[in-house]
Amino acid sequence: DIGVNLQIIPVEWAEWLSQVFTNKDYDLTIVSHVEPNDIDIYSRPGYYFQYDNPKFNDVIKELGTTVDKDKRLELLGEAQKILAHDVPAVYLFELPKIGVWDAKLQGMWANWPIEADDLTKVKWAD
Repeated sequence: DIGVNLQIIPVEWAEWLSQVFTNKDYDLTIVSHVEPNDIDIYSRPGYYFQYDNPKFNDVIKELGTTVDKDKRLELLGEAQKILAHDVPAVYLFELPKIGVWDAKLQGMWANWPIEADDLTKVKWAD
């Protein structure tokens, strides 16, 4: 027991988009965030997290104009440290994406990092 009382209220996706994402009317929400390289969402004004840290925003702005790989990694690390300190969101888990397909289909990822299916390199074997 951690002293938190809550009532879990399941909502349909359209309702979540309206109430939580658009109107920011929530105390706590659980949703699957699995987009790769989306760390910039924390710097978006008006995003439903309602997180605002000028230092973080500056790091993300610099990241957006930096092409040097080592500098980008440094900036990403700095951004992650800021988020770890501020804790604007807590990530619980992500369900694995398991797929089954014909062995003649080439280019499918064995372990997808996101829920979407990237089919840009998928083809049938000759």
